[in-house]
Amino acid sequence: MNKRCFGILLALLLGVTTLAAAQDVDTLPDLPGKIAYIGDDSNVYVLDTQADLRTALTDDAERSRGQVRFYEWPTWSTDGRLAYFLTAIERFGRRSTEVFVSLDGQTAGELVYSDNDSSMTYAYWSPADCSEGKRCRDLAVLLGGSNEFAVEVIRNTEDESSSRIIGLGSPFYYSWSPDGTQMLWQRNNRRVDVYDVNDDNVENTLEQTPGRFFAPAWSPVDDRLLVGVRSEADENATDLVILPEADLEAPFTLVPGLEGPIYFAWSPDGTRVAYTGRRGDAVYVVDTQTGDTVGRSISNGILAFFWSPDSDHLAYVTLAPPPGSFSANAGDQSRMAAQTEEPSGLVWNVLDLEDDVTRNFEPFLPTQEFLYVLSFFDQFGQSHNVWSPDSRYLVYSAFILEEEQPVVQVIDTDESFSEPLTIADGVYGVWSYN
Repeated sequence: MNKRCFGILLALLLGVTTLAAAQDVDTLPDLPGKIAYIGDDSNVYVLDTQADLRTALTDDAERSRGQVRFYEWPTWSTDGRLAYFLTAIERFGRRSTEVFVSLDGQTAGELVYSDNDSSMTYAYWSPADCSEGKRCRDLAVLLGGSNEFAVEVIRNTEDESSSRIIGLGSPFYYSWSPDGTQMLWQRNNRRVDVYDVNDDNVENTLEQTPGRFFAPAWSPVDDRLLVGVRSEADENATDLVILPEADLEAPFTLVPGLEGPIYFAWSPDGTRVAYTGRRGDAVYVVDTQTGDTVGRSISNGILAFFWSPDSDHLAYVTLAPPPGSFSANAGDQSRMAAQTEEPSGLVWNVLDLEDDVTRNFEPFLPTQEFLYVLSFFDQFGQSHNVWSPDSRYLVYSAFILEEEQPVVQVIDTDESFSEPLTIADGVYGVWSYN
């Protein structure tokens, strides 16, 4: 599996022809939390079905020959703020970026940052208030320049915002500590650092040579760091290790000798880690204290996986089996479809770790935006929710070929093979934390 080369994948996804139509708010079921999405007009919207509200936060996106302005990547904070990003493309392809923050996710955001010579790539809110007190949060934004990426930390309060560049690299991946005071960096595929936000300096650097991995992961509950290091037994292999932040010289090898590149993610309660390797033919779940395998799912081309907020379920995306083929993932779960020679799209699968049962859902064709999330899922999984706050529903964006229409859809993971519910015409959706 090569998550940087998804162009090949698109050629395989032409069999998905499901019809869908966006529904009015009053016809939708009560869904927990809020869903922010980018509409098919490139503006930002927020859906709150419990309040019967669909709110447009912007209305000035434009894609014409003389003017290109579009919004991207709405990003929720755990305290209910919503950041979103305006990209403007000028003559000769020059890009500018503006960052907006809505304090409640319901009213239009305030401009908190702008840059005329960069492109917005990714954003990730700190999970906790910053040192200045309540209603102060740091937003780390990855900006692309001509030669490398820069991480700009925007400190947002109710009254004002400030910003500073904290690091450069290509590539540059990062993970917040649960208290928001530190970050774990992987830069240039050559070094792993612990950065102190308040002191604005790198306070520790991993001595081991980084293995073949991309996004590091700070434990969501304590000071443990999850990274890949080059195996001492085989320099072409990668060991998945946990290190206490206070002592990087005392690694615990969770899984040794993996063929790279590898991808991994903490469960939200910090008790388990899911990982997969280069072949992508299985995703494994291991206990973080013992390293014992406590769950496994073998499937056809695993492309990405995401933990549910309650840590009991793992949603993963695979290539759909060719219609006419048969598969049985767990227990009595199976599926049979009409005949063809090629995969018919992508499929959501949900592994229930308590019951050791996998549920499968209908194939879909991802939008370009959701395909991007899947290709960098080990980073997006730390900052953008595909799961609803109650760990029941999944949100994603799909392209309906017969309608030539991108839509945002929701599936109920309590029901195998349930029909997706189209909630909006749009290219990308993300769930709030609460």
